[in-house]
Amino acid sequence: MDRLHESWSLDAIFASMGEGVLVSDQHRRCVFINPMAEQLLGMGATDMPVDRWPEHYGFYLPDQATLYPPERLPMLRALEGEAVNRTEVFLRNAARPAGTWLLVSSSPVRDEAGELRGSVSVFNDITERKRAEDVLREGGEKYRSLYNNTPVMMHSIDERGRLVSVSDCWLSILGYERAEVLGHDSVEFLTPESRRYAREHILPVYFKTGECWNVPYQLVKKDGQPLDVLLSAIAERDASGRVVRSLAVLIDVTEQKRAEQALLESEKRLKAILDNAPTVFFLLDRQERFLFVNREWERLFHRTRQQVAGKTVFDVFPAEIAEPLHRANRDIFQRGASVEREERLWHDDGIHIHLTQKFPLVDASGEAYALCGIATDITERKQMEVSQRFLAEASRELVTSLDDETTLQRVAELTLPLLAELCVVFVSTDGLPLRPVAVADRSPARAAQVRAFLQRHPPAPESRHGPARVLATGRSEASDASQGLLDPVALADERWSAVRSLQGRPSLGVPLQARGRTLGVLFLLSPRPGHAYAPPELALAEELGRRAAMAIDNARLYCSAQESIRARDEFLSIASHELKTPLTSMKLRVQQMESALAHPLPVGKVSRMLAIFEEQLQRLSLLAEHLLDVSRIHDRQLELRREEMDLVTVARGVADHLAAQFDKSGSPFEMVAPEPVKGHWDRLRMEQVLVNLLTNAMKYGAGRTIRLEVTRHARGARLVVQDHGLGIPLEAQARIFERFERAASRNYGGLGLGLFIVRQIVDAHGGSIRVESSPGYGARFIVELPA
Repeated sequence: MDRLHESWSLDAIFASMGEGVLVSDQHRRCVFINPMAEQLLGMGATDMPVDRWPEHYGFYLPDQATLYPPERLPMLRALEGEAVNRTEVFLRNAARPAGTWLLVSSSPVRDEAGELRGSVSVFNDITERKRAEDVLREGGEKYRSLYNNTPVMMHSIDERGRLVSVSDCWLSILGYERAEVLGHDSVEFLTPESRRYAREHILPVYFKTGECWNVPYQLVKKDGQPLDVLLSAIAERDASGRVVRSLAVLIDVTEQKRAEQALLESEKRLKAILDNAPTVFFLLDRQERFLFVNREWERLFHRTRQQVAGKTVFDVFPAEIAEPLHRANRDIFQRGASVEREERLWHDDGIHIHLTQKFPLVDASGEAYALCGIATDITERKQMEVSQRFLAEASRELVTSLDDETTLQRVAELTLPLLAELCVVFVSTDGLPLRPVAVADRSPARAAQVRAFLQRHPPAPESRHGPARVLATGRSEASDASQGLLDPVALADERWSAVRSLQGRPSLGVPLQARGRTLGVLFLLSPRPGHAYAPPELALAEELGRRAAMAIDNARLYCSAQESIRARDEFLSIASHELKTPLTSMKLRVQQMESALAHPLPVGKVSRMLAIFEEQLQRLSLLAEHLLDVSRIHDRQLELRREEMDLVTVARGVADHLAAQFDKSGSPFEMVAPEPVKGHWDRLRMEQVLVNLLTNAMKYGAGRTIRLEVTRHARGARLVVQDHGLGIPLEAQARIFERFERAASRNYGGLGLGLFIVRQIVDAHGGSIRVESSPGYGARFIVELPA
C-alpha cells in the first residue's frame, strides 16, 4: 500500500471520485473538501467549526424545515468517535434553493495509537431516489392488488401496531405461517434492541406524521437467525386524519450491513473507502497493468490482488473481452478525459454488463499516470429493460385477434429468439390428448416437422415431466433436457431427423392460466444448448403465459357474450311467437263466443270452443311454468321434496294424463314396466321429466310408435323414452340440453326449454341423461337415477 501512495495521491483519488468527501480534523475544522462535495453543497470549505455547519451549509432534518441539531449531525458524531452510516440530510441554501437530499456516512479517523485525529464524511446526492420513493408512495394504492405476490417483504399494521397483513415474501423469508403472525404486535418480530428503538423513537413519530423512511431494524427469523432490513412505511388515514392502517416495505440489507460493518471496522481510511466498496474498483498504470483491485473485483473474478498485480487485461480476461477494454483504456490515457461506458465482463454464470466510470489520475504536471475505474453490474437492469420491451410488444400482439389459435401462434413466435429455439403451445380437450395448436421454430421447415410429429405422437398424459405434467399440476417446470415433449422411441424414425436435433435441449413449461383454470401449456426449448433457464427467464415466460391466457380468456368471454346476445335475441323472437299463438287462438274463441250471444250456437260447438280455449290456456300455463323453472334454476332455487314412491305408478299416471295428446298426435304409445321401481324422488319433478320427454317425442315422433321403459338399474332406476321420428344430428346432441335450444327448426314450436329443465331436474337428483340418435331413425333418451 505504501507503493500505492508513491504512485498516486490520495487527494487525486478523492478529487476524481463521484461522491462528495469532507475531512475534518480533531479541532472540528474542515481540512479537505473534494470538487464533488463543493458541487453538491453549492459552496466550498469553511473555517466555521462543524457545529456551525447546519446553518452555514443549510443542513436540515428530513422534515425539510428544522435545522439539523449539531449534536445529531453525522460529521460531529464521527468527531466524537461514533461511526454514522447512511443518514439522510436535506440540504437547502442560496445555491440550492429547491433543496437536495444527501445520504451521509461519517467515520472517525484514528492514528496507529488509536487516538482520534478527525473524521471523514462521504455523501451522495439521493434526490432522484427520494423523488422515486415519493412516486412509489403515491402509487402504493394503485398497486395494492400486487401486495401478496410482490417479491419484496411487505406488511401492514393497524392503529395499535398489530400486523393485519403480510406478503408471501415476508412469510417465506422469515419462515413463519400467516396464522402465526397476524394479530401480533409488529415489534414482536424484532430483536430487543430494535424493539426498544421502534417503541421509543420510530412509532411515536410515525403515528404522528404518517410516514417513515429507511429505518434500520433487525428482524428475527423463526429459526432465530437475525435479518437486517431497511423499513419504509406510509399510513392510511380515515376521514378524521387518524392512522388506521399502514403499508410497509422491508428491504433485506443483511449483506449490505455486513459489508458496511467491515468498512467501519477497517483501520485504514483508504482501504475502508476502496477495498470494501460495494462496486468493483481498480487502478491501472500507464502500461495498463493492474496496480490495485478491491475485494469486490476479487469476488467476481476469482483472483486476488497479488495474483493480478503487474498483469494486463489480456493476462486476466479472454481476448474477446480484453480487446475492447484495452481500446477504451488507451483512449482515456490519450485524451485525458473521463468516460462512462457499458462493458461486457465474464462472470461465473455468463456475460454480465457493467456500467463503468473510468477517469485518469494526473500528477502535478498534468500528466496522467494511472487510470481509476469504478464499475456497477447493471445486468439485471438491462434484462429488465429487454423484458419490459418484450412484454409490451407481446401485449400489443395479443389484442389483435379474437381467434385462439391465431393468438397462440403469435405468442409462440414472440418467444423467438429471446426465450426459445422452439416454442410449442398445447391446449387440452376433455378426453383427448394434448394438441399442439401453435408451433414456432427458428427454422420454419423444422417447425412444420415438429407440428407433424406432435400431432402423430402427442405427449403422453401420464408423463411425469413435460407439457402433460405442467397441465396436470398447473405449475411451471424447468428441466435440463426436453423431457416429456418428444417421444424418443418415435424419434428413431429417420423421417424425424430434423426434430431429433432438438433432443436434449433444456426446456421450460409454463401453464396458461386465467381465472383459476389452466387453458394450456407454453413449452419452450432453450436457444442455447446446455443453457438451463434462469429464474428471470422463468418469470418472464410465466408473465407471458399469464398475459396470453388472459387474452385468450377475454376473447372467449367476448365470443360467449356475443353468443349469449344472439341466443337472447332468438329466444325473445321465439317466446314472442310462442306466447302470441295461444293468445291469438283464445282471442278468436272469445270473439266467436261474443257472436254466439247474439246468434246462439249448438251446445256441441260451444263445448269444442271451450275445449280449445282450455287447451290454449294449458299451453300458455306450460310456457309460463317453463320460464319460471328456468328462473328458479338460474337462482339455484330448484328445491326437491323427496318422498318414497314407485316410479312405475308415476309413469302410468303421466301416460294416462297424456292419452288424449297421444291420440291427437297419431303416435301409438307403448309402456314397458315389468316390476315396481321404488326410490326417494320428488314426485312432481319426476312427472315433469316424463311429461317433457313424452311431449317432446310426440312433437318429433312423426306419428310413429313412442315407447316408454321404466326399469331398475344398478341401485336406482332407468327411464327410456324412444321415438321413431326425425332423429337428431350428432353435432346437435350436446346442445339440445342447453337453454333455448331445439333439435329441429322453430316450425315445431316451443321455447327450447323442455330438455334443459329435464337435465337440471335429473342433475339435482344426482342422475344423468343422454341421447342416442341418428337422423331419420328417431331418438332414444335415457335417464338414470340413483334410488
